Amino acid sequence: MNKMPNYLIKILLLFFLILFQAIDIKAQNEIAQKGDSLFSAKQYSEAAKIYELIFADKSVNKENLNLKLAFIYENMADYPRTLYYLSNYYNLKPSDEVFEKMNKIALENKFMGFERNDVNFILMLYQQYFVIILYLLISIGVIILFIFYRKKQANVRINKKHLWIMGLFLVILLVLINVPNSYKSAIVNQKAYLRGLPSGGAPITGQISEGNKINIFGQQDIWLRTLHNNKVSFVNKNDVWLIQN
Repeated sequence: MNKMPNYLIKILLLFFLILFQAIDIKAQNEIAQKGDSLFSAKQYSEAAKIYELIFADKSVNKENLNLKLAFIYENMADYPRTLYYLSNYYNLKPSDEVFEKMNKIALENKFMGFERNDVNFILMLYQQYFVIILYLLISIGVIILFIFYRKKQANVRINKKHLWIMGLFLVILLVLINVPNSYKSAIVNQKAYLRGLPSGGAPITGQISEGNKINIFGQQDIWLRTLHNNKVSFVNKNDVWLIQN
């Protein structure tokens, strides 16, 4: 029996992959349309179940989905979930209006972490103008490197102080680029206990109520590192909703 050539096998595999993806996208679209119909009919709780079912799908419009889920849960007076989806939307499309909306809901419900303190304000500006800041810093770096190159070509000695400044600049640039990977925010979905060490057996050092927002600065297994009352603490990731970057 003649074996099928490798290139034919690859073509067939590619064909079936494309076919299954098309079927999956069609199914997701049909589910989304059903959710939209329920939303239009003001059957919000049923629409929310469908929207959350497709929430992880990368092909759906996340901006739309987050806004609809935020609207639904605000109508249902589920304000922690409202803030979670508004926060997701804000990360996709930062604006002062959305920030003020979240802050208003938080104030009315006595949730902490949404106020315009120094950390939140800096992070808001960073999220809103990240691309501009990044391109600006890269442009400055390229100009500095070009100046160094010209000096070397002209056999002009480069001051060590300037080299140190350039090194510091590169470190700052790397830190800024990697902030989105190391920093996250989360909203507490139930009463969360804080521990001094990343272990369920570690002593409880405090607690945070549902609806409060915390900043996350790393993770060890199921334990998220946060800063609470100027102390490093750990919270179980199952007790929070991580806001999507």
